[in-house]
Amino acid sequence: MRILFINKYDTVGGAGIAAFRLHEALHNQFNSTNCFLVGIKKSNYDYIIPTRRHGLENFIERGLNFIFNQAGLQYFYHPFSTKNIIKFTKDFLPDIISVHNIHGGYFKTSLLKEISEIAPVVWTLHDMWAFTANAAYTFGDESWKNFKAGKNEKKYFPQIGLQTGDWLLRRKKDIYSKSNLTIVTPSHWLTDMAKQSPIFKDKEIVTIHNGIDLNVFYPRNKKVIRERLGIKNGEKAVVFIAEKMSSSIRKGSKDLVNILKILNKDINNKIHLISVGQSNPGFLGNCKNFILHETGYIYEQEKLAEFLSAGDVFVLPTRDDNLPTTLIEASACGIPSVAYDVGGCKEIVEDGKNGYIIKPFNSNAFAEKIRNIIEDEEQWSNLSGNSKQIAAEKFDVKLMAKNYYSLFETLVQQTD
Repeated sequence: MRILFINKYDTVGGAGIAAFRLHEALHNQFNSTNCFLVGIKKSNYDYIIPTRRHGLENFIERGLNFIFNQAGLQYFYHPFSTKNIIKFTKDFLPDIISVHNIHGGYFKTSLLKEISEIAPVVWTLHDMWAFTANAAYTFGDESWKNFKAGKNEKKYFPQIGLQTGDWLLRRKKDIYSKSNLTIVTPSHWLTDMAKQSPIFKDKEIVTIHNGIDLNVFYPRNKKVIRERLGIKNGEKAVVFIAEKMSSSIRKGSKDLVNILKILNKDINNKIHLISVGQSNPGFLGNCKNFILHETGYIYEQEKLAEFLSAGDVFVLPTRDDNLPTTLIEASACGIPSVAYDVGGCKEIVEDGKNGYIIKPFNSNAFAEKIRNIIEDEEQWSNLSGNSKQIAAEKFDVKLMAKNYYSLFETLVQQTD
């Protein structure tokens, strides 16, 4: 089977990592012939093709994207990428086109119709953008259910200037109705919302959980890694991951600070905070009972698994999310997690079994559960064992690939 993947990135970002893992698993398990088209290429793989050249083409298209977004014409005109995507798709002749994040300034929305005439499109949604006016997440605003743009939606990422949200919704519906689309969502939460959207009327929507490589994410030697970090025997460690601490409001960076301030008052012993990602200097403020370990952004999965294994608890006070990959990775490494009950978090963290789910946005309850985990060795041991088991049963990348391949086969047979 020939599969063409399309995403903004190849090996970074939640959607990019999920798509790349799917590509590798499909190739390894089913010997598929895969190729990638990406708006921004981060790797050196020959089979990953950027939709535009670096330099002048990139400069012009990014400038046009900014101007059109300000005018409220989100993802309306990308001259170089559009031409290259159509040409490459026709040349590659895929059996299936696996589309992931198309928002990001490289893919005009109406291209869905054009490429779906070449091969069936399976569109994996990694956020809400496909059925909102312009936003990846609306933070509880459900105006999209009534085919309307939210009052403040134009300010949410990816932002637009003029308020044209109602028109953007009508445009999306018109494009989707004329496209050969099957929708996949990684969480039941997102599936339920997509099915409530008038924009996806008559479209098949299925849930396939994202998976991870359990040969990479597994419990490492905690003692060895902690010694390397300077964490003494008996000391506790909390892990938090955000690509950019300074701009990760959605992932809960501000909430994390509030939670740590509460913990700082309630504990007497020092706690280590392993912060993975681009940090914000001084974000801990006066939390003197915390020792900060800043790792920077980590590209190597094996290294990420080591830092996760070094922790006693993984925290993710995300304010809106789909199926956070970091929660799955932490679970596979045997680390209990604490997260707010938003999005698909409770599909990974089963309350009281492999961690705790907290009512949004109760910082005191969040801090209390962290303290309970790190102070109760027996509780930690039970949560840790369940974490590994749940990851193995629900989130193995091999299971993910099997479910996708079965869907792809069905769609290919329908077109023969």
